[in-house]
Amino acid sequence: MDATRVRDNLQVILKRVFPAEGPHELRINQLLSSPELVTMPDNHCAPLLDVIELRHPEPQKIMVFPLLRPFDQPKFQTFGEFVAFF
Repeated sequence: MDATRVRDNLQVILKRVFPAEGPHELRINQLLSSPELVTMPDNHCAPLLDVIELRHPEPQKIMVFPLLRPFDQPKFQTFGEFVAFF
C-alpha cells in the first residue's frame, strides 16, 4: 500500500509483517538498511525508513520504504505482465 509521510511529504510504500508468519523478514531488512550496508554498491535493497508497531487487533509491524517508482512505470506491454504484477 502506498502512503505519504506527513513530516516531509515523501511518498512511501507500506508492508505489513506478522511476526509469527515471517520472523526474519524485518531483521533482514533492518540489517540491509544499516549504515554499514546501505552504502555498499552490491546492496540493491530498498532502504527501510521506519517501522510502525501495532498491537491491536493482533501484534503486527508495518515496514516503511521509499516509493522507488510508480507501479505503472514503465507501462505494461502485455496483459500477461499486468496479471503477473497483481
